Amino acid sequence: MMSKAIRALTKDWHELVKVIPDDLDKSAKEHQALRRRRGIKSGADLLRLILLYAIVLSLRLTAIWGVGLQLCDISRQAIEKRVLNSTAWLRHLVAVLLDAIVPVSTRLLGVIKRLVLRDGSTISRPGSPGTEFRLHLSWQPFALQPVELTMTDAHTGEGLADAGIQPGDLVLADRAYGIWREVRVVLDALAYLVIRLTWSNLPLRTLDGQPFDLPTWLRSIPENQQMAEVVVYAADDPQQRPLRLVAGRVPPEKAKETRDAVYRRAHKKKRSPHPNTLLAAGFVILLTNLPAYAWPTQTILAWYRVRWQVEWCFRRWKSLCCLDQLPSYPAPIAEPVLLAKIIIILLMQKRLGTLPWTDWWMNSHESVPVVSTVVQLAYARVCDLIRPTDVIDQLLQNPGPLLRHLRSSRR
Repeated sequence: MMSKAIRALTKDWHELVKVIPDDLDKSAKEHQALRRRRGIKSGADLLRLILLYAIVLSLRLTAIWGVGLQLCDISRQAIEKRVLNSTAWLRHLVAVLLDAIVPVSTRLLGVIKRLVLRDGSTISRPGSPGTEFRLHLSWQPFALQPVELTMTDAHTGEGLADAGIQPGDLVLADRAYGIWREVRVVLDALAYLVIRLTWSNLPLRTLDGQPFDLPTWLRSIPENQQMAEVVVYAADDPQQRPLRLVAGRVPPEKAKETRDAVYRRAHKKKRSPHPNTLLAAGFVILLTNLPAYAWPTQTILAWYRVRWQVEWCFRRWKSLCCLDQLPSYPAPIAEPVLLAKIIIILLMQKRLGTLPWTDWWMNSHESVPVVSTVVQLAYARVCDLIRPTDVIDQLLQNPGPLLRHLRSSRR
């Protein structure tokens, strides 16, 4: 029989997981995660068991927590098989949960409907020889909510095709997206962009059809002029849609740091740095299709700085939510564990979305709460609902049912 305390903890769990608009039993069977129950009573129990493992990263401790929460009493090897067989199901739950927490669009600065920051981040197991997973995130900074989040292997590069871009969005992205294939995605979606460029990745033309020499243009900017812009179009664009090329000088100390890094990379490869690369290191080069009458050059450069918020999002998820802490063995289990960690983070983001962030941003009289502290508290609360510490006291009072899992395995 389930004790009163366990019933209360189970109620808290069901309150947490009910935000997933999905029939967990049905979807678990459809995705082959719950083919035979064998000690697992429901899809919700299986999901909790997997999330427990993603938090503690120990099959032995997961088995103990499973007994304490009266989820199941199965071996560590059985738990490992359950986790390995749940990858497709967890991907489905990530997509379902993401759709449930995307905030309602609100108009921003006239023609702009949403501000979307796009970036990617890599994750690997301990001791891995290289990148194993890449997360692709579209982020709304003022609502602190994800627009789109996908996970791929290391062979899939960063892109905007699956970024969830809608008409009227303003997309901010770094140099990894400064190629025609990605620019075209935004233009075809009838959205706006501010994307950073390198000096050579995107061939451009002047409005009269002549090739545009970007390095020559940069050299023509007077040294006492901090910013400049010119209207061009992408050489590969058959519609010849006009775009604004914006350049802003970076502070001399930052330009020196960038050039020093260029020299170090060139020295490592036993090459000489390209003169145009050293020239471009002194500028922030942006491409945009925002109207000039409402978005002057200085405003474009200022808004691009907001892009760093998506970098900080990844840092919070990795440092405060342990997103990059994966089991090293067996190798295939890392993928479902990473998906489970993403589910925990999305459950946390669902709770963060109820906070009045917009009111806090708009209040000029008081400072905004420290986001990292709020994230840390919310993540700790979600983990406590999945893995309540009250169970430990009950286990210590009656360790008998745990002896099977506490004893070391015979060699």
